[in-house]
Amino acid sequence: MEDRPIPAGDLAVAAPPPDRGGTDGVSIGFSAALLMLGTLASRFLGLGRELVAANQFGSGDAMAAFTIADNIQTLLFDLAVSGALQAALIPVLAQTMGLGREEMRRAGGALLTVVLLVSGVVAAVVIAYAPAVVAVMTTAGGDRAARDQATVALTVDLVRIVMPATVLLGAATVGMAMLHAAGRVAAPSFGIAARNAAVVAVVLVGGQSLGVRGLAWGTVLGALVLALFQVPPLVRAGLLPTPNWGFDEPALRDAGRLYLPVFLGLSVTAAGTVIDRNLAWGAGEHALGAMRYATTLVQLILGLVAAAVGLAALPTMARAFAAKDEAAFATTFAAALRLVCLLIVPATLGLAAISVPAVGLLFQHGATGDDGARATVVATVAYLPGTACAALAQLLTFAAYARGNTWLPVGAGIVATVISVGVALALVGPLGMLGLVLANSTLFAVQAALLWGLRRRTFPLGIGDLGGSPARSLVAGTVCAAMALGAWQALVRLGIGDGGGLGAETLLVVAPVVVGTVVYGSMLRRFGRDDLAVLGSLVRRRAAVAG
Repeated sequence: MEDRPIPAGDLAVAAPPPDRGGTDGVSIGFSAALLMLGTLASRFLGLGRELVAANQFGSGDAMAAFTIADNIQTLLFDLAVSGALQAALIPVLAQTMGLGREEMRRAGGALLTVVLLVSGVVAAVVIAYAPAVVAVMTTAGGDRAARDQATVALTVDLVRIVMPATVLLGAATVGMAMLHAAGRVAAPSFGIAARNAAVVAVVLVGGQSLGVRGLAWGTVLGALVLALFQVPPLVRAGLLPTPNWGFDEPALRDAGRLYLPVFLGLSVTAAGTVIDRNLAWGAGEHALGAMRYATTLVQLILGLVAAAVGLAALPTMARAFAAKDEAAFATTFAAALRLVCLLIVPATLGLAAISVPAVGLLFQHGATGDDGARATVVATVAYLPGTACAALAQLLTFAAYARGNTWLPVGAGIVATVISVGVALALVGPLGMLGLVLANSTLFAVQAALLWGLRRRTFPLGIGDLGGSPARSLVAGTVCAAMALGAWQALVRLGIGDGGGLGAETLLVVAPVVVGTVVYGSMLRRFGRDDLAVLGSLVRRRAAVAG
């Protein structure tokens, strides 16, 4: 439902490069390293974007208005273009690349024409009917009196500002897909980071004079930067597409066939998000802003885990499936799952333990006061169970994609979305914002459970194959979180942070993180040597490929 932990626009960064077999091992390893660096840069700059927004605009009506406008643009972009990137555009263009650069340019040009037409029409319609679109997102399920008419009018204005970004992002997506297909991943990897940097720059320079509209204009500029970022490498590769009317291109038909199940799944997800936004609009002044900032924190965790798993396992799984080596596929997946447990468990439990000082350090400045910070802490903690489940669901989804199965993840996502909508409707009344966040966690828990339960329809893997790794990670992660919580409380009792100041706030976060990390590492070295060996072997394998 609300604010998926891995937004579709970031999937280009998380996606592995297309596998070209063993003869291109050096480029695969180098590409994987670039993808990881790009993911890290994008996540941290995305966090910086939200820090600036929290400082300048708080978590109240202004941020609620922008969040709705941004959600509208993102939902429509995901449906029209972005959702096709991994499932359709990259695989189809990777095959087209084998036919030569001329065919690649022609196919890319035809795709670009379709994308520009579809996204342009969508943007024009939404701009023309912005008041009605905002009404659909805000008045069907929430308290109509929760926001005043000035906030509604601001939301309409922001929608009209941000919608051109859909067209620019569409063009960028085609360019990114072509570069991924050609194995040139630097621009796609770092383009989203540059996009976030552009948003931050606009808000810092014009935030005082433009208000929250500066965030909207920054979104448009960021989309333009992302699109322009793809042009030089496309030119150097001789792949710059020229829009054309080649609608009979086989690449278009193949992309449409692959994208159909993903589109159906995204449509259901979009419907769930619309319901969620309606409910959140009336769930309290700080609900939308707090949910947005909390989502940024959990996305950072999930993004780092996704980068590690993508670096270590996904190309290997794809090669194993192509070679019909089921044993190698299952072994690689088990190693990747152990790696996920190794990383996501301490990260989620640790963030729960230090959520109060972390939110205070990152968001409780400027326009974000005590009420907004408290709401952000509540949302962060309630999102974390779903974050752990999302990590498992994401790995299972990638495993299905590696085997050419898009229907299984889509089906699980549809069922999970329907259930989460029911949970949201049941809980928003008594719990408000907390009910919506718990519904989001329910979505990922159900999705992970379904994918895990159906995994034998895709590939064989039993609990025994994991060697007790999840249990060890849970025990060590719990002790790690308890020690981090104790370290924070000890610093508070010593009076650190009473006088405020950035240095004290930083110490309240960094010291518990260091304590928890040392404890977790020590426990794994003593009881989980197998898990550390798996991590080390995956890293060495990828480093050997790169070098």
